[in-house]
Amino acid sequence: MSSSPFPKRNDLVVATVKSVEEHGVTVSLDEYDGLEAYIPRSHVASGRIKDIRDFVKEGDKVVGRVIRADKKLGQVDLSLRYVSETERREKLEEWKERNRVLSMLKLAAQRAGYQDADSVAREAYERLQAYYKNPLDALEDVIYEGPEPLIKAGVDEKLAEELKAIVEGQLKPPIYVKDLVVKVVSYASDGVERVRRILSRGLEASSGADVDIYAAGAPRYVISIRSRDPKVVKRAASSIIKAMEREVGASDHLELVEERERRKRT
Repeated sequence: MSSSPFPKRNDLVVATVKSVEEHGVTVSLDEYDGLEAYIPRSHVASGRIKDIRDFVKEGDKVVGRVIRADKKLGQVDLSLRYVSETERREKLEEWKERNRVLSMLKLAAQRAGYQDADSVAREAYERLQAYYKNPLDALEDVIYEGPEPLIKAGVDEKLAEELKAIVEGQLKPPIYVKDLVVKVVSYASDGVERVRRILSRGLEASSGADVDIYAAGAPRYVISIRSRDPKVVKRAASSIIKAMEREVGASDHLELVEERERRKRT
């Protein structure tokens, strides 16, 4: 069962081209158990289309935007025109990550002795998706935290234990990134030097993480902290802010405006 039983209007979906005709293209939706969808000729590409096969061929993998979805009739229409290159690239990457996670979940289910490994894998994926924004984040957390993140998300303990061994063998830790957006102002006569010194104190307190500081339109600065160990990033962020606070004088002002966390996969 798909994590979303039927696509909704405006959703981005990954599809495989099944047949190409003069009036349009028939595709199967990879994330919806092969549900068929249709791409009208006018939505294959922008501008005049002389030969539709100049744009799509049987077997092509495409990303479309749902422009019509009738669950009752089981009919879905897509547009390729209404998908930007950035959206296409990001959706394909999301789809690849989904397949990777499902593959590891299925292998874990087989090793754990479940009879219907496919169903168990899909159910576990849905639980992870409900608990995490990205299920791959959950598997990466296992590298440092063991099976506990999976169990907290509702994955069966036996499956979580098998998955731990698989993850440790197949996944490389991502680079954890935390951006601290700070506002630093000094009203002292040597204010420029004071601001530089406050930022420098933060840089010196990086606690083993890689740290860059850059201006985001003075008086705002971004302190970007990176490590493959999330605990190092967390520790460095705390140390940096404390070190900067210790340097702040009576004529200075330091404010943590925003914190942003992300992961870079290499």
